[in-house]
Amino acid sequence: MSEKSEKDVVEATVEEVKVTEVIEPLVEKAEVPTIGNLDTGAIASGTTKVKKTETKAEPKVDAPRDVKVALFSERNIYADGFGKINVGYNIVPRKYSEFWLKQRGVRLATPAEVAEVFG
Repeated sequence: MSEKSEKDVVEATVEEVKVTEVIEPLVEKAEVPTIGNLDTGAIASGTTKVKKTETKAEPKVDAPRDVKVALFSERNIYADGFGKINVGYNIVPRKYSEFWLKQRGVRLATPAEVAEVFG
């Protein structure tokens, strides 16, 4: 094989790419395609004018995410998916409180009891 000379080497130049088209976001159309019946009984396609309805966002109520409930249990109980409560006062998430209150020996603790125990 022969060695390549400087004349055989080709240098490629890279051209800068220019953006010529900008894609605009879709805007809701005032007319939408529809299908309907004519007076003769034939089915035809056409367009129908649509009023653009504005959706008003409802004000969000800032509800605390981790609402806790105080329960009193007469015995230790464990349940898959719900965790464990021990004899005495327990603080559990509200979403689990309905399950625990259905168990024998578990009741809601009054605020006075919770204040007395937890100070």
